[in-house]
Amino acid sequence: MIAFFDLFDYVLTDFEIWQRLSLKCELIEVIIVLENLTNKFPRPPLAKGDNNIENKNGFYFLAGQEKNVRVRLSRYNFTDRKFKRALLVSKIFKFIPWLKMIAIGNLLGDHNLKDDSDLDFFIVAEDKRIWLTRFFCAGTAKLLGFRPRANNSRDKICLSFYASGQAMDLSSLMINPLLNGADNTDDIYFIYWLAGLTPLYDVNGVYKKFMAANSWLKNYLPNWQPLQPSSRRQIKPFLWEFYYDLVDLFIGGLESQFKALQLKLLPPRLKNLMNQDSRVVVNNQIIKLHANDRRSEYREKYYRKIYEIFK
Repeated sequence: MIAFFDLFDYVLTDFEIWQRLSLKCELIEVIIVLENLTNKFPRPPLAKGDNNIENKNGFYFLAGQEKNVRVRLSRYNFTDRKFKRALLVSKIFKFIPWLKMIAIGNLLGDHNLKDDSDLDFFIVAEDKRIWLTRFFCAGTAKLLGFRPRANNSRDKICLSFYASGQAMDLSSLMINPLLNGADNTDDIYFIYWLAGLTPLYDVNGVYKKFMAANSWLKNYLPNWQPLQPSSRRQIKPFLWEFYYDLVDLFIGGLESQFKALQLKLLPPRLKNLMNQDSRVVVNNQIIKLHANDRRSEYREKYYRKIYEIFK
């Protein structure tokens, strides 16, 4: 797991390692093992490859990657700036009455954002209103200049993943999921992405319901607990029922028309990939438009790194 996060120049604390282990254990057990692995005193090797972990300032990383401690610390400033942009956009989006949850999904919501990266929003919409929600989210972001461009994605908002309240269990979107849930290496990126979602906007406890729908994560990460976000990074819901009823009365019945319009405008590349696999999924419950889905690539890089460590 330390090797996987090394792909993203990301170092981990003992608590983060414990939460992301596929083995059920106590935090103190992880601390003891890590101290043994990084002990500078001479000792018999525990296993092949066990001398490949180092630590500094409370962070653990592969041997020779001490520079990534500085990388992680530098990203705190980038993340703070990006969170401010994400909160601003969420304050605007909350006027879309069918929007029930906004979360940041850049693999790790906690301070692992590069200076030039965009912000990946994952959005939960009301049932039978997912296409309306997408239209107003994407349209508003475009009008305000928040959408990424080919030559400019810095602090922009990527809006490529929506789920309705009836489709919050995302297990079907994994690539090659294992039936027994004994390992997470077949879609390790998706597992960590889902566990790292950081909610910004939550109407009537939808985030809690979302995590309950994905309780199967415990099969892969038995020590993991859903994030308890800071109140300063939460947008209070817009709960004027009169406003919701009024907007839904005039527009809510146009879901199918808004769907047809957006499908017509969908780029040819996405149309060609639509519903062929889990990269681009388009229906009335899920809209996932990740033509450049790199999960398989990251999995192969992870396997190669593990092979290099233990060969």
